[in-house]
Amino acid sequence: MQPLSISCSSDFDIWARHKLSLYSTEAKHRLLEPLEINLEQGFSNAQLRTLRQRVEDYNLVIYQLTDNHRFEPEHINTLAGQLGLITLDAHLCVTEDLVSLITDTSQDVTGNDQRKRYIPYSNKPLNWHTDGYYNPYHQRVRAIWLHCQQAASRGGENSFIDPEIVYILLRQENPEFIEALSHPEVMRIPANIVNEKSLREETASSVFQVSEDFSRLEMRYSQRKRHIIWRDDALTREALAFLNDLLEQASIWRVDYRLQAGQGVISNNTLHRRNAYEDDAGNQRVYIRARYYNPIRPN
Repeated sequence: MQPLSISCSSDFDIWARHKLSLYSTEAKHRLLEPLEINLEQGFSNAQLRTLRQRVEDYNLVIYQLTDNHRFEPEHINTLAGQLGLITLDAHLCVTEDLVSLITDTSQDVTGNDQRKRYIPYSNKPLNWHTDGYYNPYHQRVRAIWLHCQQAASRGGENSFIDPEIVYILLRQENPEFIEALSHPEVMRIPANIVNEKSLREETASSVFQVSEDFSRLEMRYSQRKRHIIWRDDALTREALAFLNDLLEQASIWRVDYRLQAGQGVISNNTLHRRNAYEDDAGNQRVYIRARYYNPIRPN
């Protein structure tokens, strides 16, 4: 079920009841059961149906490799092609394969790795966000592939929550919260300027948007305190306070999961965060991440 006419109260109520009903204890247990993938065989038709259904229901699917093949960046793009994920986000920190290696770069004493400027490439905690919230609208990130090549020695757990659930709970609390967070300039991200060179222009956007074909609800958000300028009015401040409280609560809506080596997450850019972590000598946490401009569609 898709939020085709969520501006209509009756349609919204039907959709909201359906979405919230998916989070029974039994259903959430199934969600946390990884979908098994064989790299040599790729996704079967049955697996593709299961994957698409989980993404539609929860905006999240967890998978587990069934063999001992080392997962390389090219594997992501081959498998992603089966899902229709083609156009990669070529941001500042990608490799030649247009993916990112997410690891702690703070120990790099050369100072040449530009990733050191950004929190994801450290062992520090990451607050709630959607990927690419600073991208221009025509290059918004709509799907993410995150693979754990090596887990941290301690910590590094991820949490996820479906933006559609966030939208529903905000609207049920106060419909005006949605109006405030749908303002086209409610969230402004200053330009990224290094050594007087602009690496990215200033962007402004809403938190919630409906896709051009009216089939999907999309979200752009970051909980970070710096480098974000929020629209300064009482309703926006109240909406953000409610949203932040919602995200910090342990609830049935939130998925907490510590990926192990050989596991990964595929989503339509769900809200997520990461705990701080520590690595022992000889064990460096490494994730492979790919971002796509197109979404995973139901069929």
